Amino acid sequence: MTKSDQDIRCELSALYRILHMYGMTDLANQCAGARSAEDKDCSFVHPYGMFYEEITASSLVKIDKDGRKVNSDGPWLNDGCINLAQWIFNSRSDVNFYVHGHANDVMAVGGTKEGLMHLSQAAVYLNHLIGYIDYEFVEDKDFGKKFENLIGKHDILITRNHGYYTVGKTAAEAFFRAYYLEQACTVQVKNLSMGLTKHEIDKQKAAYFWDNMSSSDDYNYDGKTEWAALLRKLDRENSNYKS
Repeated sequence: MTKSDQDIRCELSALYRILHMYGMTDLANQCAGARSAEDKDCSFVHPYGMFYEEITASSLVKIDKDGRKVNSDGPWLNDGCINLAQWIFNSRSDVNFYVHGHANDVMAVGGTKEGLMHLSQAAVYLNHLIGYIDYEFVEDKDFGKKFENLIGKHDILITRNHGYYTVGKTAAEAFFRAYYLEQACTVQVKNLSMGLTKHEIDKQKAAYFWDNMSSSDDYNYDGKTEWAALLRKLDRENSNYKS
């Protein structure tokens, strides 16, 4: 079936609510976005200041490829999220959703030279997808070009000392990567804080494990196994996200 923009609005709204459900929020200072199904040069973002638990399908705002609101009377938008929509969707035709988060443990791991280590199965899932970019508060054209270059090569970016970005073909895929990135970083922070000798999975073994995981029919690494159940949970607990 061909998706409509209403379908995309509902899916993005669900993504916001599910991020809230799992505590993956930072007041109003993160964002997620989705590409329009009806106009691939446009995308949807949320009004700045709305908490994830408040977002509904109708509250999302459509912007064009230059980051301008399609409806000029629309609400205030976060300029950082507008930048992300431009950089990601204009440079990755295969991507339809993204998540940007400020998880404490991802910031902690991103603030080390080592970055994410192979200390958990979640790290094995994801480490081959990850790139790193230095934090810069001023997101000028030079930073935008650097971001576009890196997001063109990686499905996950960790901003040193700041947070992360995950992208996906679907909302499920972007969420899966964000969820397990946070888990992998939390395991690393706990592991290294124990004061014991760490046991890191050898990088070659980790690559071998991932090759076997990705070729197996026993599980899906794009989130689709869990997404339907997440929507059912959301429908049970707070179905007004569709409104």
